[in-house]
Amino acid sequence: MGLGLRGLDPLNDGPALVSGHLFTWHMTDKMSHSYVHRTTALTPGTEMVEPYGGGTGFRFKIRNVKIDGQADVVHVRGGGSHKVSFDVLHDCSECGNAINQVIVGLAGQDRAQASVWNGKRRSRGGLKVVNAGTRVEALAEDNPGPAEWVNVSCDLVVPDEPGVYSVRARYAQAYQGRLMTAEGRAIPQPEYQDVLGWWKVDRPEGPGPESTIGTIIVEGVG
Repeated sequence: MGLGLRGLDPLNDGPALVSGHLFTWHMTDKMSHSYVHRTTALTPGTEMVEPYGGGTGFRFKIRNVKIDGQADVVHVRGGGSHKVSFDVLHDCSECGNAINQVIVGLAGQDRAQASVWNGKRRSRGGLKVVNAGTRVEALAEDNPGPAEWVNVSCDLVVPDEPGVYSVRARYAQAYQGRLMTAEGRAIPQPEYQDVLGWWKVDRPEGPGPESTIGTIIVEGVG
C-alpha cells in the first residue's frame, strides 16, 4: 500500500494505543433523539477544545467551521453528502510519541464518518510517512516547531429524515488516519476503518454536546 512519498523522510515510530444559534425541530420516529442533545454550533469567535484526559493540556482545538462553504449552521433540503471544513490546531504536549487523529461524525451514530487529521504532537510541518513499509503506512504531519493551524475538510452523509443533526469531533490514536489538508488531499488516501471505530472509545454514547462543531438542519421537501 504505497503512498507515493518514498522520497520523504519516514517516521517509523509506532503509536501508543489507549484501550449562537438554537433550533428546535420535530424528530421523526425513525431518528434517535440522541442527535439533538445539543443543537447549537460554535458561537462565532469561539473554539471547540478537545482536552487531554487526566492532564493539564489539550489535544486539539477547532475553529472556523463551514458546512457547504457557508456557516457552521445550515438548512438543507433533504439529506445526502455535505462538505465540512474547519481549522484544527493539534498541540498535544502530553501525547508522547503517539500517532493521533481527529475524527468527525454525527451525534447518535455508532462510528465516525471521516478522519481528517493524522500526525504526532503538533500540526503543520509538511507531509511525512508513518509506519513506512508496513501494512499500516499512512500520511501524517510531524512538526518539530510550534504547532500551527491547518485547514482540513471532509464529506459527511446526513440522513434524509427531517431533523437537526449535530456534527461532532473527537480524538483517536489508531495506527492510521487520513491527512485531509490541501497537501494531503492531493494524494489518494483510503478511509481507514479502524480509526472510525474510536467514536465511542471511552465515551459509550459517543462525543457529547461539548464536542459539537456544527449543525445541519434537514428540512422537509415540499
